[in-house]
Parts: sequence; structure tokens; C-alpha cells
Amino acid sequence: MKDKNPIILCAGQNGRAVLFGYVDGEPVAGEPVKLYQARMLIYWSSSSNGLFGCAANGPGDGSRLTPAVLSTTETVWQEWIEVGPAAAEAFDAF
Repeated sequence: MKDKNPIILCAGQNGRAVLFGYVDGEPVAGEPVKLYQARMLIYWSSSSNGLFGCAANGPGDGSRLTPAVLSTTETVWQEWIEVGPAAAEAFDAF
């Protein structure tokens, strides 16, 4: 999605719902975030090198993601991480 920014969003009261998707602009603290082509990152393997490794390189072999939904709006979230272009391509291809 060339006109949108790829991010990882840690959603929910405790931030345990980890989502990858595309947003317009940057998320603003306290405001809802609409994610396009959103996927939940259920499990990232040790080869992913943690959550920041997923943001830098994409999910590693053995990771588990849900299929993408057209969009979702998250009203409660704790953190967001910018995802680089190569990592976004890896998420999209997973």
C-alpha cells in the first residue's frame, strides 16, 4: 500500500494483541487507529529476533499470522512501531 505507512500496533488494555497493518499518517496517543490490510501476529519465532526484529526484517520462519482483513479500528492501544519497507514486503508475502 504505497500511500499508507506500515506499522506494528500493540493493542488492547495491556498491549498483548500485536497487529501489523497500514495507516494514514502516524498514530496519535489517545485516538483510535484505523489499520488497513490488518493481520494479527499470533506468534513470532526466535528467528524473528523479537518484536523489533519483526519490525526491522519481517516475521521469521515459523511465525504465525492471521489472514488480512480489509480494515479494523483499534480504540485502545499501547504502542506502535514503524515498519521498514523490506519488513512490510515480508509481512505481505507471509
